[in-house]
Amino acid sequence: MLVAVGPAACGPAEEVPQARWSPPTSAAPTPPPPPRPTPTSTAEVRGQVKAALVELTDFHPAITDVTSESAEAFKLAHPCRDSLPSDRKRTAHRERQWDSEEVWIRQYVVGYLTVPGRKLIGELKSALAKCRTYQEPDGVTTTTVVRPKAPLVPADADTVSWCERLVSDDTSYLCTVLVSRGSYVMELNAGEAGDLEKSAKLLTRLHTTAVEPFREAT
Repeated sequence: MLVAVGPAACGPAEEVPQARWSPPTSAAPTPPPPPRPTPTSTAEVRGQVKAALVELTDFHPAITDVTSESAEAFKLAHPCRDSLPSDRKRTAHRERQWDSEEVWIRQYVVGYLTVPGRKLIGELKSALAKCRTYQEPDGVTTTTVVRPKAPLVPADADTVSWCERLVSDDTSYLCTVLVSRGSYVMELNAGEAGDLEKSAKLLTRLHTTAVEPFREAT
């Protein structure tokens, strides 16, 4: 009697191909929303620059609270120049400082009715391309632009950063980043213990903390 035999008995079973491993996909970072429309009044600019100021609770053990806050007008950082030309058209501004024996941090936000913030970034990049050493207005301090070993923050059309060595009776370092968004510019300054590496790391942390509130407000 013939017995029917299933396909599996006709030869060796086919091997099931193993699935290839692939690394898990990570979601791309969400880009910030577009800047707000160009402001139409001084009151609007004042409100936005105040909203952009960051809180630094628990940011650094050496600072506990805002040392000072001011609506006084200052010039944006302008190495080797009297000022950035477009900054003279500033409409409103707000500054906060955090100061201790070892750490100095400053945030300054400026808004403009007639000037895009990116224009000031372009003027600053042009100044830095030629600037190496200059004398501070006090007539005592000599400042030299220096480049840290690692980039302070990612550079783009809206961001520029650098550090400086300030020499007078002693030597200290200060690192700075300017970020533009729409009609606004934020300047951050940071120095720690008169040390270039510590100041650079402090500024990088400060930028990470401050940039999101600045984008949300502007």
